[in-house]
Amino acid sequence: MGMTVYNPDGTVASVFQGIKRDGNKLVLKQLALGQVPMDVIITPEEGLKSLGMGMSLGLLTFILLYPYFYFSYRSEKKRKAAGPTPDMPKA
Repeated sequence: MGMTVYNPDGTVASVFQGIKRDGNKLVLKQLALGQVPMDVIITPEEGLKSLGMGMSLGLLTFILLYPYFYFSYRSEKKRKAAGPTPDMPKA
């Protein structure tokens, strides 16, 4: 089980399967395009750059509003799975 990242057209861009530490580096196990195994290495310098990217207003508001986004997505997914409901006559 991993985290799947999608392209704007809905196709799978990558599936992240795990993170481990190798000395002073992080190694991300992933499947590029959902099929090709690949290890991505993050050095300490690149990790610091990612902190700068993470301090954007867009990311901070996404993190704060994440519970709302999550539950909205889940309820819409359940509604789509249930299909159209017939109109019930009023009693």
